[in-house]
Amino acid sequence: MEANAKICAIAEVEDRLKQVRAEGKKVVQCHGVFDVLHPGHILHFKEARTFGDFLVVTITPDRFVNKGPGRPVFNERLRAETLAALEYVDCVVLNDQPTAVEAIGKVRPKVYAKGKDYADYSADVTRKILDEEAAVKKAGGEIRFTTTELYSSSTLANRFFSAYPQKTQEYLAAFKARHPADEIIGMLEKLAGLRVLVIGEAILDQYTYCLPLAKSPKEFIVASRFQSDESFAGGTLATANHLAGLCRKVTLITAMGSDQAQNNFVRSKMKPNVDLQILNTNPRPTICKRRFLEPNFLTKLFELQYLDDSLYSAAETASLTAMIEKALPEHDLIVVNDFGHGMLTDPVRELLVKSPKYLAVNTQTNSANMGFNPITRYKHADYACIDEPEVRLATRVKWEDLRQVGPKLRADLAAKALMVTWGPRGSIIFDGEGKATECPALSVNIVDRIGAGDAFFAATAPCMYSGYPPDVVSFVGNCVGALKVAIVCNREPVDPISLFKFIQHLLK
Repeated sequence: MEANAKICAIAEVEDRLKQVRAEGKKVVQCHGVFDVLHPGHILHFKEARTFGDFLVVTITPDRFVNKGPGRPVFNERLRAETLAALEYVDCVVLNDQPTAVEAIGKVRPKVYAKGKDYADYSADVTRKILDEEAAVKKAGGEIRFTTTELYSSSTLANRFFSAYPQKTQEYLAAFKARHPADEIIGMLEKLAGLRVLVIGEAILDQYTYCLPLAKSPKEFIVASRFQSDESFAGGTLATANHLAGLCRKVTLITAMGSDQAQNNFVRSKMKPNVDLQILNTNPRPTICKRRFLEPNFLTKLFELQYLDDSLYSAAETASLTAMIEKALPEHDLIVVNDFGHGMLTDPVRELLVKSPKYLAVNTQTNSANMGFNPITRYKHADYACIDEPEVRLATRVKWEDLRQVGPKLRADLAAKALMVTWGPRGSIIFDGEGKATECPALSVNIVDRIGAGDAFFAATAPCMYSGYPPDVVSFVGNCVGALKVAIVCNREPVDPISLFKFIQHLLK
């Protein structure tokens, strides 16, 4: 059979297999990405073919491949045609879902063949092998494991097809020698037992997609045609959702206005293990930031902010401090996002700083508070995380090397650690011993930067609390940042399984 004749769509595979089964043939299925095809794959298919009479290989489509930057190396068409050229393969099917479960239901194999590295179910960080096993049993089949030599597409891709510059590749090689992927993933899994209290402003991010037309003939404006709207749970709502992927107990104390539709939307977007506690600030509205974007490239054209950023009243502050004081004993650490929009007044900051609980703080400079929300308001915080421009605003030092400015600011804060996100240069952390640890940026596919700093902070705060080494904390933060910039705004939080897979493939 010609190679192209072996390839079929997932919707067609059931009809194609009717004739195969009518001939009494036993169907075997393999599933995977099969990106950089190597001898291990071929031997796997050869042995799998001996489990039956007809081998179907289902492959993950490009849009669901989550194996790090630059992956897949080869697109789904090339992967399908390469597999179809193998004599052991009878049929190649491009799946239309992120997992194999749906494909198993279509193929209904008598044998589902996996490599021997999957025989230990606990080694599968995705835990999808359990779902696959259930789907195979439901289809009347069984899982069998091949015994051939193992190789790694990710190792080959990292070595010969890396999307990173040479310095980043050298960094990853050195980091892997100190910290294997299993060690990092184990550290992250240990965060599950932490009880985290998140405090700060809720923000509704709204994207209005519109197509720019031309200058109006009668006005000095550029007209745009409306396409669609999309809303996201941003600010501390996003921070809490990111944390909820790593920690089982997350409490969020925030403030919102009285708009019931907005409140219902926010609650619908929160992960189930987030205990959302809202201070009602009527008539002060919920903070909304509406950005107008060109939809094809997500180019931001204009922004409108709906907010009242005056300081909270004494009564509102008293209500907020009462909520915090009640929650403090039940949590291990406090994570504060201060966006400088009035919620976190001096009495609240004093309460947080004087609390015996571990305090992680991120203050942000934005167009509404430029120069008025420095990190220096949180002296004696245990962990501070800001970006380079915010370091320079806090210190009033414009040109001095960040490696010189950072230690001075950390000392002035009396913080145990100061993390600085450094844009395309990655991040740098200054510890209490005067040591600076740098980590390069790990992002390649940049879709949208909104919310990347919040995701970075959310991932690194519990790691710092747990006493993990600075190089590990920085690496984890940059991995989360790389995943986050591939997501539109706060459409979804960074998934911990995706993070574990990303780490595994980076360090192979």
